[in-house]
Amino acid sequence: MREAIGATWIFGIVIAFIVLFTGYLAFSVNYAKAFTIKDQIVDILEKYSGPGVRSSSSSYSGPVLVEINDSMKNIRYSSKGSCYMVGQTLYKTSGGSGSDSISNHKKAIMGVTNATASIYQDDQITFEKSKSHNYCVIRQKQDANIGGDKDERLLGFSNYYVATFFSMNIEIINIHLNFFVSGQTKNISYPVDGFLTSD
Repeated sequence: MREAIGATWIFGIVIAFIVLFTGYLAFSVNYAKAFTIKDQIVDILEKYSGPGVRSSSSSYSGPVLVEINDSMKNIRYSSKGSCYMVGQTLYKTSGGSGSDSISNHKKAIMGVTNATASIYQDDQITFEKSKSHNYCVIRQKQDANIGGDKDERLLGFSNYYVATFFSMNIEIINIHLNFFVSGQTKNISYPVDGFLTSD
């Protein structure tokens, strides 16, 4: 009887270890994919000076998004998440009254599924709580005065906050968690952002 109880405990410990190990392995692989594609999206946005322009008045796809989509296919990235969650997190952590606060900048959010974008332009982030986007691009439009007292010029530039998603699903114990990794482009002067321009 004592041996049977001991064997049951050992079996339970082995099963728990296997569940934790496979969960960690899946988490690591998904995180690596999300991190890799995030870096590639940042590089492509910097290469084209922004997300580009619409291919037609009714289409929200263009060569920049197509190139990003090709990169996603190459590494087999297909995770999806909520741009609403990303926007809320960004605005909460970047709030404040200082001149560098995101709340003082003009914002626009693009959620992309495959190579098709949905655009949300609202300072109050009232866009839909959809979890169907492969990645999000949030424009942070800023203005900086440069020059001296007599020759003061206004330079407009933007940078882009990029978020990609990964998840951890452990079906045995019914755990489903969704995360995102984020990065930011350098400041881009006169960005080509017809997707995200509201004026």
